[in-house]
Amino acid sequence: MKRLLKKKVNKKDYKYTTTFEAEVLSCDIGGSSFISKASLDNLESLIPKGIDFEDNIDLMGVAFNAAVVNRFNKNGDGIDAETAVAYTKNFLHKPTNIEHDKDKIVGHIANAGWSEYGTSRLLDEQEVMGYKKPFNIALGAVVYKSANSSFAELLEKSVDPHNPYYHSISTSWEVGFSEFTLAVGSDYLEDSTVIEDPDEMEAMLGCLKAYGGSGYTEDGKPVNRLIKGKIYPLGIGYTSNPAADVKGIYMKNKLDNPIIIKDKRDKNISQSEKTNVNLKKTNSMENEKVMSELKDLLAEKKFSDEAIASMSSTFADAIKEKDEQYRQEIKQATEEKEAIAKEQEELKSSVEDIKAKFEEAQNKIAEYEAAIKAEQAVARFNERMDVLDQKFDLEDEDKEFLVQELKSVDETEEAFASFEDKLTVLWKHKSKEAKAKFEEQVEARIQEEVEKRLSKTSDGETVEQKTDEEILDKVESSEASIANSNETVSREEVTLKDKFAAAFDRSNIEIS
Repeated sequence: MKRLLKKKVNKKDYKYTTTFEAEVLSCDIGGSSFISKASLDNLESLIPKGIDFEDNIDLMGVAFNAAVVNRFNKNGDGIDAETAVAYTKNFLHKPTNIEHDKDKIVGHIANAGWSEYGTSRLLDEQEVMGYKKPFNIALGAVVYKSANSSFAELLEKSVDPHNPYYHSISTSWEVGFSEFTLAVGSDYLEDSTVIEDPDEMEAMLGCLKAYGGSGYTEDGKPVNRLIKGKIYPLGIGYTSNPAADVKGIYMKNKLDNPIIIKDKRDKNISQSEKTNVNLKKTNSMENEKVMSELKDLLAEKKFSDEAIASMSSTFADAIKEKDEQYRQEIKQATEEKEAIAKEQEELKSSVEDIKAKFEEAQNKIAEYEAAIKAEQAVARFNERMDVLDQKFDLEDEDKEFLVQELKSVDETEEAFASFEDKLTVLWKHKSKEAKAKFEEQVEARIQEEVEKRLSKTSDGETVEQKTDEEILDKVESSEASIANSNETVSREEVTLKDKFAAAFDRSNIEIS
């Protein structure tokens, strides 16, 4: 690849060829147009000069935009303004053919120039040199009607808006070349990145359509071939496969009774009358006219009455046979068409039925899923209420508040955990666990106070204030009477403790 890009080539040593499809705009001298002349008239000056097309009825003058410069075609190839300016003149005197078949030459190129993209306004060299926007290579050519009369007739039919061949011809020019670079990122040259490094090009060649690729990089960027260096215009081919921007053919000065030139060398082209024209049934009046003309022609040739009658009979039988055959073919084609239409209707009906059943199934599934989701929501709500009810000592108003708030909490566990944390802070005083701990603390304080009151003596001194000797003396002095007064003392102590306990009962204490 590196050697290929740097190799100096001879004039005829072109390693590659490519074709470019474009619209063709055919013109004669004088007359009116079947379509808008806004852009066609701009190309009129490219019609070959010095030819009287009225006297030379076997010639037709045409002009067309042959290719778009600074824009890549559907083959992924294109040229820039510099190359277009340098080599457009080399299209002069190159042949024109049908579908790039070198054996079907139908004319030659006689004039060349450039035109504005979209308007076909002719441009000069100063305008296009260094031009970055797309513009056209515009050519003028002569068509040989006698080379292929079928093609010439098709060319004339393509200007008739009521004809099936209207706008059916475009051009595709062919060029040979040996050098190219890559343009990546767009189908417009000005928006592309040109890659000339051989190693980078080598890595991306597989993306080119000419090398079997899709024309795009893995990330979807267009990869095109920018033709450089010496190029060799090979001519143009008229094709019946119209390009995207085909405007059709425009002719001037059509004769009311044109002279049809036939040639024995006529061959079928890609779009011929035999295979594409919608034939109409020959009626009996037309048959009679044909037979009458045939008899007159045979009489002029001095055939005998017997020979004329014999040949007329033979021709009539042949016409009748062909007419019957044609009728059968039409009938068969009609029946096949009706059968196909019926199958399509049945298929359409079947598809609609399947579609309706599918939509019904989808609705049922949606309803089922909604019901399941509702059940899950109810179960989740009840579960969360139970959790909060167990955690907090709630009044009826608190529960009503929770019902409203829980409805807006998301179904995720994380959302409920966050909501629960907020309630723990907000309702700290309502927490059953916190209340239980508080009650334990209050009960402990009550017991402490009761014990303190019981420990006081009748004279106001506490047990802690007495010495051990005093306690012993008091015990000894009361030994004699312990047996007689034990029951009374015990009852007094119990009664006193009960009184203290009752005085400090939790129900009698209010905490503010």
